[in-house]
Amino acid sequence: MKTSLLIILTFFCFGFISAQEKDSLKLDKNINLDEIVVTATQTLRKIKDIPAQVDVITTKQIEDFPINNVDDILKSSANVYVNRSWGIFSKNAAVTMRGLESSARTLILVDGVPKNKIAGGSVNWHNINPENIERIEIIKGSASALYGNNAMGGVINIITKKPKAGFSGNLKTYYGTYNTIGSTVNISNNNIVDNKGFYWDLSGYFRDGDGYNFTPVEFMDETDVKVYLKELGGGTKLGYSFNKSNNIEVVYNHFDEMRGAGRKVFLNDGSYESYLTDHIRAKYDGKIGNSVIKAIMYYTKEEYYAQKESFNSHNEYKLLDSNSDKSDKGFWFSISNKWFKKNYITIGMELKMGDVDGNEIYRTSPDIIEYESNLDIVGFFIQDEINFCNDKLKVILGVRNDIANFHSGFQSVINPSKATGFAQGFSEELKSNVWFATSPKASVQYSLNNNSKLYTSVGVGFKPPKLKDLSQTGKIRKGFRLSNPKLKPEFITTYEIGYNLKPTKKITINSAVYYSRGTDFQYLIGNGDSVDTGGSSLKPVLLTENIGKVGIMGAELSFNYTINKNLFFNANYSYNYSKLIDFEQSDINPGMDLTDKYMIEVSPNLFYASLRWKNKIVNINANCNYVDEQWYDDQNTILIEDYLVANIKFSKILKKQYKIYLDIQNIFDNEFVDRKGLLSPGRFIIGGLQYKF
Repeated sequence: MKTSLLIILTFFCFGFISAQEKDSLKLDKNINLDEIVVTATQTLRKIKDIPAQVDVITTKQIEDFPINNVDDILKSSANVYVNRSWGIFSKNAAVTMRGLESSARTLILVDGVPKNKIAGGSVNWHNINPENIERIEIIKGSASALYGNNAMGGVINIITKKPKAGFSGNLKTYYGTYNTIGSTVNISNNNIVDNKGFYWDLSGYFRDGDGYNFTPVEFMDETDVKVYLKELGGGTKLGYSFNKSNNIEVVYNHFDEMRGAGRKVFLNDGSYESYLTDHIRAKYDGKIGNSVIKAIMYYTKEEYYAQKESFNSHNEYKLLDSNSDKSDKGFWFSISNKWFKKNYITIGMELKMGDVDGNEIYRTSPDIIEYESNLDIVGFFIQDEINFCNDKLKVILGVRNDIANFHSGFQSVINPSKATGFAQGFSEELKSNVWFATSPKASVQYSLNNNSKLYTSVGVGFKPPKLKDLSQTGKIRKGFRLSNPKLKPEFITTYEIGYNLKPTKKITINSAVYYSRGTDFQYLIGNGDSVDTGGSSLKPVLLTENIGKVGIMGAELSFNYTINKNLFFNANYSYNYSKLIDFEQSDINPGMDLTDKYMIEVSPNLFYASLRWKNKIVNINANCNYVDEQWYDDQNTILIEDYLVANIKFSKILKKQYKIYLDIQNIFDNEFVDRKGLLSPGRFIIGGLQYKF
């Protein structure tokens, strides 16, 4: 499918809707160049004053958008790729930016707290309740100069709601396809008077679904069953405002989820995975004199359990229990002040600590695998915002130095058999390792007038190795992975030029082109060997290596058009040419050469378009998303096909307090196959009722 044809068809399909009604320009604050954001510089700045591509998604947009999970709405931002091929039944979603594979290369924050796990960089999007979100700020381009690890492609900061004045709340319930049922509840109170007082809220939600069978019919056997989900979560927020400039806040969230893996042999629940997550954070935002201070402390504990049962190719029954406890904890402190006439300086430090302690116990063989490891990162940063020529010329200079320490790595294998692929048992303490990373960034912007700006920037991003790549040896989906405690961090340098234009009050056009050069990129590759793990064929031996250099040439364009006060259209397109440009051979991969191979799981072309229409009868939000084909393997031999998905949401507000809605995702029932060879859920319909008080 050609992208140009897709764009023409999309404009044609949406173009027939005529304009009506009044009063909803405020629906689309994200096109307002005077919108205030904090994530880009850790200081309150207008979008037009930031030398980068910045998107803001508001509460109203989230409410009107056809979504079932928070990550769904991120597709509306140019050059953001969301991989959630099983819909709400996906184990998780991978959100990437700017032509980079792996969710570990995009930093996700919730109220400034890192959501990416130190152990692996992944993000659990299921335990973010969309009903609690005030806004989402998306900053594109390398941002490690301020945020350190994972911020290679950009930063997404999810900012939660602060209770409104007085007592309020809402209740929502819904039902849909695959016997999916759920509800959310929120109760809050704000007693702040004259900028002083307490506020609090309580929230909870649950969702159950019978699911569908994601195995293609031609590959099914009697053990293939429907995937399913069970989710239950809740939390509370308590804050106190001392005055208009000083505020403290404490948040606690609990989340329990269970997701079927689509296979059942003997046990009632079949194969499944479960997560039990507890998170607490405390935050201080204040001002002492002319200095703006921010301090955050947080702790997250995740208990993971998986039950896996199956028959192998020899009709032998296998049962495995997998357990792991992961924890992340950290601290952020920054202080900002206009210490000189033209310089606004921010300095600070950040500490992140993550650990994993797990085991795999085989119930149908004597194998037992145990592992544990820790990764600590401490960073110090400074940023200077400088204004010249009556604020028409802006320069932002920043640098951050990080020290990462991998330690306490351990793995043991007891009584191995073909079930695990180990030739013999062992117990090994892994050598500690320390890495250093310096991440500078420089940005220059010139405002041609109040409605247009031209900027250029160069910045360095980095990502340390994942704990599982450093310390865990064993079977994975693609083969048999070896640990590599010698793995080094990867770096990327991005050169960018952008131009933003608002030619009329109704139209906004944002554009950027960039080139990224990555070094020591971490890549899961085969070493040419194979092992017998008891299946019908040998499994390839894999390990994560620093393979060499990566080159990414990319561009993005977004177009926003307020047709009238009730009709709004936006579209965006991005292109990424992501290749391995220099492959470093080693004793581990002799004779292998991946030079000029495309990066896996990166779609060159992404396109999105949406139209929102408010009228007296029913509000409509329609959108479509095109994802180009992508390579599955490092040798570029298996290609995953492209796909197009269209969605629509109808909603109606009754007597100001009630809202009914119908959400239809994948309208044309396009059952595409994902990178694992499994089917998407096809058309998915949810209808619901919401009550606000």
